[in-house]
Amino acid sequence: MKNKLLIFGSALALSLASCTSNFEDINTNEAGFNNGQLEQDFNQVKAPLKTMQRGMYILVADDWQGDIQFNLNADIFSGYMGTPHDFEGNANNSTYALLDGWNGAEWVQKYQREMVNAYNLEKLTKTKYPQFYAWSLILKVYAMHKTTDYYGPIVYSGFGNADGTTPYDSQKAVYDQFFAELKTAIDILTPKATDATASFFPSGDATDGTTAGGSIQKWVKFANSLRLRLAIRISNIDPVKAKAEGEAALTGLGVITSNADNMAYMAEHPVKTYTGPWADINAGGAITSIMNGYNDPRRDVFFHKAKGGVYQGIRMGSIVDAEYRTAQADLFSKVGPIVENNLIPWFSAAESHFLKAEAALKGWNVGGSAQSFYESGIATSFAQLGAGSASAYTNDDVALPAAFTDPLNATNNIAAQNLVTVKWSDAASNEVKLQKIITQKWIAIFPDGQEAWAETRRTGYPKLFLPVNNFSGGKIPNGTFVRRLNFYVNEKTSNPTGYAQGVSLLGGVDTGATRLWWDTGVNKF
Repeated sequence: MKNKLLIFGSALALSLASCTSNFEDINTNEAGFNNGQLEQDFNQVKAPLKTMQRGMYILVADDWQGDIQFNLNADIFSGYMGTPHDFEGNANNSTYALLDGWNGAEWVQKYQREMVNAYNLEKLTKTKYPQFYAWSLILKVYAMHKTTDYYGPIVYSGFGNADGTTPYDSQKAVYDQFFAELKTAIDILTPKATDATASFFPSGDATDGTTAGGSIQKWVKFANSLRLRLAIRISNIDPVKAKAEGEAALTGLGVITSNADNMAYMAEHPVKTYTGPWADINAGGAITSIMNGYNDPRRDVFFHKAKGGVYQGIRMGSIVDAEYRTAQADLFSKVGPIVENNLIPWFSAAESHFLKAEAALKGWNVGGSAQSFYESGIATSFAQLGAGSASAYTNDDVALPAAFTDPLNATNNIAAQNLVTVKWSDAASNEVKLQKIITQKWIAIFPDGQEAWAETRRTGYPKLFLPVNNFSGGKIPNGTFVRRLNFYVNEKTSNPTGYAQGVSLLGGVDTGATRLWWDTGVNKF
């Protein structure tokens, strides 16, 4: 990785004011056209839509900071990945010494790329082009649900206030607005979406860079899928609203259920660079031990084999040195080839099946049983990844996750934690059934570590390995997992009123130990 990564925090502080308090400075037309030119062929909306869709993740072509936006945060916390790089002398996010310079990348990216353009699109389209306004709402919710799930309270409803204030919203208020915005978008688009050929652009110009192209029907299914995802997310804290929103998402055109409708952004996945030539990230010890125990054929799609034909990860919180990094080609598995296919996944049909499996377990009306959706979720994932038949895997009631062993340091070794088999059992408790559902969903949605980390926090599943070393100085108690990222450090000085409000709405101190609103620690059925 470039050395600049290590000084990201100070450099960013010098070059940017708060992304939520200097709105007028960053509210610029990135397309470079005047309004008259932009009116031709919807160019006035294409440019900000493109920017929003490209800006969900910091791509390597744009900036190296994507490594800290997700790889060295959520991807590690979720159990998906581990770093062989001894950043800051091993006092980094992997060892719970949360670095302010790393933790601001998600915040900066989303306010500069997503919220600014969503604000501009609302002014341009809400009255004149409602279909494009609906599209922008879907994109805004997709972008910002990941941001609030990193930090908790965020600036949302008051973004771009005319009086210059940048107040924070509670996470509950943000989620309420998410649901309202998704409903608005779905209501606007559904009448046109009943025609499978209907496009946002009469010329058929997809222009947006996603696998959905300009298909209105596919975007409605994506919006419904997001609505179901968010409904499940709040199901432990607000089960009544969750049920209502989740069941509503399944009406009309419903959610993505076929791999043909999977949503992904068509670009080189940044992890291809970070795991390859930069050698900053490898397979995680948690996911390799779980998949090794299950002898899961999807390993071939997720990882390159290490020395001896094994799948070997790095455990979170390990003390690493140059040997871990230089020996990676022989001893540790790189991520791929899933990140080598020029697709960055946003939402898959398999996830919809697992969401419905959990919803059925909670008693929602989803048109099937928890078992049927659990098993179809596994089959859909296998089909998506070209992993062959899922029948033998789904019916295996013997195999359990394997213990983790480190080929360089035996002190990192640990026994298996997530001790459930794959096969469904009606006799099992709801907790065990949920553990199976979430474990298989967690595997299926790889490499989306942001979503996986949210689900492990919400449910406690799959059971992951605690970090080998906890260098948080007591901010994250030993024996516990990181629950969030600290607020973007610049907010303390450039938006002190908003920052103080955010901490108050958080309901705890601004550390990685404070639980988010939906993270109750108790699963409800």
